[in-house]
Amino acid sequence: MIKRMLSIIIKVGIAAGIIGYMVYKGKLDFSIMATSVEYKLTWIVCFAVMFLNVLLTTFRWKILLEIKTKSELPLMVLTKLTWIGLFFSTVLPGIVTGDIVKLVYAKDLDNRLTKTYLLTSVLMDRIIGLIGLLFLLGIFSVIYYTDLILKGPQVVGLIHMNFLIFAGVIVFIFSLFLPEKLQQIFHKNAEKIPLIGKAISNVFDQAWLIGKDKKSLFGCLGLSACIQALNVFAFWYIVQPFITDVPLGLEQAYSFIPLGFVAMAIPISPAGIGVGHAMFEWLFSLFGVAKGASLFNLYFVCWITVNLLGVFAYIFGGKRYSIHDAEVFEHDAGNVPDASC
Repeated sequence: MIKRMLSIIIKVGIAAGIIGYMVYKGKLDFSIMATSVEYKLTWIVCFAVMFLNVLLTTFRWKILLEIKTKSELPLMVLTKLTWIGLFFSTVLPGIVTGDIVKLVYAKDLDNRLTKTYLLTSVLMDRIIGLIGLLFLLGIFSVIYYTDLILKGPQVVGLIHMNFLIFAGVIVFIFSLFLPEKLQQIFHKNAEKIPLIGKAISNVFDQAWLIGKDKKSLFGCLGLSACIQALNVFAFWYIVQPFITDVPLGLEQAYSFIPLGFVAMAIPISPAGIGVGHAMFEWLFSLFGVAKGASLFNLYFVCWITVNLLGVFAYIFGGKRYSIHDAEVFEHDAGNVPDASC
């Protein structure tokens, strides 16, 4: 418990330190939030996209779960669990992950959903979400390479880094289809690792089970690309009224906003506060756009608001598990990385 509380204090301290520094330097202007009320349509569009993405994200997880159950799972129930997970990830960062909370509920859906597979399904769901994000980054960097490199040497470096990331994504996707002989070699060596070898072997075994169902896997990858494309569009659309210094096309947004989302997912501050602000301040500046941190606030508020609405799914969703139940599940099954892809 002391170690967990210390982790929370450090994360909050990092977020507060970054925000305080940016306010002091004049890089974070909260007045934009008040002005943004005039642009009601941008807020409506952004919220609509967020709600749609909750459903699409749930459907992606549903596909992964049904690889194991071989039977239909109720979409509305899974949507409730997804929203509960989003809520707890937002209000209790570092105490118990939102993914663990939703898995406590999910274990009651079908007795074929073992703890190992549930953990793997969430891990693969996050990885596939990240792949969708990085795939967009690579594709748009390739398609609009000639236009993007005209933005200057810093952007050229960014685009070339995007290419390396894109290559890594392709390699990872192919690794999911390794021949069984290579899988057996991996298992044999992984199990030699002290303490965690067996767990690593089990997780990869479940991951390769997902890889065997190519139709479901590529369906999930396609959904991820769609979800992330909508996220980037929502961000770009809500900040458009405030980008007056230089034009920022949607194709340019797809070449850098995904990197900011990846930075937000790194668990070094609650919900990416501070880290996301600093990252987008830098990324927007590469394209000549000032006050990127302030622009990020608009998207961030919309995103957090939608997550917090998960409280209604928790309160009015019937059976409720406690935080203690989630902690017990986490202790028995091990930690699951919690991210927002």
